[in-house]
Amino acid sequence: MRVLIAIGCDSYNNPPLQPLSGAENDAATIFGHLVTDEWGEYDKAQSKLLLSPTMATLRSTVEDALFSSQPIEELTLFFAGHGGVKDNTYFLCLKDTDIGRMSLNALSMTQLFAWITEAKIHHTNLIVDACHAGGVVHDIGVLLNPHVIGKAGSLAISILAASGSDEYAGESGGAGHCTSALMACLKGETLVQTTRPSLELVEVGQVVSRTMQGTGQSPVCWGINLFGISQLAKNPRFSGGSAHISETFLGLASDGAGNEHIRAASDVIWEQYLSLTRDFDPERFLDVVQPVCKKLEAEPAVAAAFVLGLSTTFGARIAETGDRFDVARLQSACAVALLPMSASSTDCANTIMQLSNEVLESIGKGADQLLAEFNESTYALLSKDGGIADFYFLPLRLMSILGWLGAAVQIQTISGANEATIAPKAADLVRLIMTHYGNSIVPVSDEMAAFYVSFAAGADVLDCREELEAISGLLIRALHQRGGRIADPRLSGEDALRFLTAVTEGRYDDFRDILANPTTLLPALLLVMDQCGLSDIADGAMRGFDHTNINIFIPDDFTTFGAALIEEGTNFSLNIGHTVFRVSELVAEWSKIEERLNADATLASPPIRIASILASLLRPDRVAWFLIAGKQSTGSASSQELVQP
Repeated sequence: MRVLIAIGCDSYNNPPLQPLSGAENDAATIFGHLVTDEWGEYDKAQSKLLLSPTMATLRSTVEDALFSSQPIEELTLFFAGHGGVKDNTYFLCLKDTDIGRMSLNALSMTQLFAWITEAKIHHTNLIVDACHAGGVVHDIGVLLNPHVIGKAGSLAISILAASGSDEYAGESGGAGHCTSALMACLKGETLVQTTRPSLELVEVGQVVSRTMQGTGQSPVCWGINLFGISQLAKNPRFSGGSAHISETFLGLASDGAGNEHIRAASDVIWEQYLSLTRDFDPERFLDVVQPVCKKLEAEPAVAAAFVLGLSTTFGARIAETGDRFDVARLQSACAVALLPMSASSTDCANTIMQLSNEVLESIGKGADQLLAEFNESTYALLSKDGGIADFYFLPLRLMSILGWLGAAVQIQTISGANEATIAPKAADLVRLIMTHYGNSIVPVSDEMAAFYVSFAAGADVLDCREELEAISGLLIRALHQRGGRIADPRLSGEDALRFLTAVTEGRYDDFRDILANPTTLLPALLLVMDQCGLSDIADGAMRGFDHTNINIFIPDDFTTFGAALIEEGTNFSLNIGHTVFRVSELVAEWSKIEERLNADATLASPPIRIASILASLLRPDRVAWFLIAGKQSTGSASSQELVQP
């Protein structure tokens, strides 16, 4: 059951609390949209609208709504009126509130959280349009801490507070400013997202906060949910059309065996959430989430709900850092976590496709963000600290961007989405990178292979064939100069400096422990160059790679492709100058691998294919070779412009 309690308090009996003119209107507007007009599908009998209630009225209403009927899956509590912090606790002020005795006749967040916890509500949306509403965070630690958040009977919660703890909440025209911004989102006047049929409060709060920048009011939003995605209201801008929430969403996980596995991991998940103020580490996230999903194999619907909840709440928090590509990485990691169950569970397969649409949207926003940053400064991609680290990490960053852009158009093709939505701006971004950072397209780590293959596979759709050929030429030339030597994936900063020293001084033998042997980037380059009609140039470079070991790994089962360690698969290892001498001989060996990939029935599944692409970008010690399988060698009008190494 879904319940809304909307409270608006204009009238106050005790000074210095002054009457308001818009709080009751705000509560009525929220109630009318979500209950009366059914955009929230809240239960009409149990949902309540309270206008300037006393504390006693509120207490009896809450008791009736929360404890006298069937269990509540989703509770939304809206409050508009006066509020404030006293003794480090935030209070909602009601009609009979006396600020000298607020513990008796005002509603503290501590009391509210206790009611919610005791009622065992699966998820709560708390919206407070009041002065100093950001003070709600004073009480969050009491309820939501690593030892409480995952326990039976505790809640998952999303909060939107209309103002900072030191700010006032404004109203005009009989409506609160924050509530007006919120209603614009709920009605579809302000876009939140188009990929899911419902709106989640934290993602809505992010949009409300952005739209109110510069108004003197800074809404605060916060939330985490371990037990499924919350559903504040239906999404009027959903691209799939209108639908009932109950029919289009996986339900919140029930109190079954699966929840125990989620609760057992709650501490480490909580730590992950708190760490999101720093760069998001998708592999570390997967190392936490994948073991939980593995324990949920018997309850795939619970696993799907679990990762959807993480994707929404974690994604909103990551978005605060400003890096939309990190949001795409988080959504991709959630999809990859479900990959092992995608062949056997419709819920998991559908969730992967839903998440892939969200990945596309985030990559598109990331491209927009980078294009805007380029307009401000051509040095936008340099690290903030700068220095020698950029000689190693900037090439990785550039290839990562190219890889994600390539993945976007591949996902669009596989899912049947409209390619025109991202391809033009992605192509603009590729050309800007080549114009301003062409000299930084150099091979530094073997983890570039996955990103390079992803970009190569999408180059034609992006209309970036010339850029692909130029990038291939730059990489093969530098590798030729180094005799095929390149760093192992995932080097630490210290080892990255050692590799740069090896390159600068040519002392590779002293640094063998950090060199990739065999290398995966080199065969990727040679195969793509052959497909681009550049085999003559690649053949000319082969002599410089004498005795270089190369490897192509193919898993036995692509549903395992996101695992930290893929236990079953085949390494196709070759030695240049021993087993192969020319590109044509490498292509002949590759044709055998292509046959195997083309015969793999699992790759015909869009969710498995998409999640495998994403896995290769998140754990870049593996390559989605199927992306370039079956591509025919073609001539190139620009091949003669490339300088042979």
